Amino acid sequence: MPQCRERRRIRAQRVHEPEAAIAARSEALRPFLGGSREERSARLRSLLRAERRAARRGQAYDPLRHAALARLMAEIGGTGAGK
Repeated sequence: MPQCRERRRIRAQRVHEPEAAIAARSEALRPFLGGSREERSARLRSLLRAERRAARRGQAYDPLRHAALARLMAEIGGTGAGK
């Protein structure tokens, strides 16, 4: 008689609130984006493209970083906040 294996559910637990974590990550990334608005915009576009590629591949994707980058892009008035 074959044994039936029970499917186990993956359980997750948050240690921090998402909004606080995104805000902290945004502040940590801010110094590395460049000085002028154009520099920041170009760098953020590049980083957001890399995050979207990682999401499609399923490798090295960090949803928290993606949200922080989108928030920074929205702050400077660029597009990408909804992606």
